[in-house]
Amino acid sequence: MYDDREYFWVVLCKNHRFHHKGNTSYSHQIVLAETDAFSPLPMLTQQVTVRCDACGAEYSYKATEIMRGEMESAPAFVPHPMFK
Repeated sequence: MYDDREYFWVVLCKNHRFHHKGNTSYSHQIVLAETDAFSPLPMLTQQVTVRCDACGAEYSYKATEIMRGEMESAPAFVPHPMFK
C-alpha cells in the first residue's frame, strides 16, 4: 500500500479572529519546512517570526509551539529561512 502523506513542521496561526469565522474548532496551519515522521525539531535558540499565508498577519512562535503536521500532499511553499 502506497502512503502519500508527507510531514511538515507547522505552527498554528494566532489570528483566531480571521481564521475562526464560522468554525471555531478550525486552526490554520502555517507550513514551515518539510520533515519526516521521526526527525526531532532542529535546535532553535530564538523565537521564529512567521507570516501567515492566508491572513498576512505576522507572529512570533517559541520552539514549543512548533509541531509536526501530517498532510496528504505537499503544499506549494517556500521553507522558512530558519529551516534552510
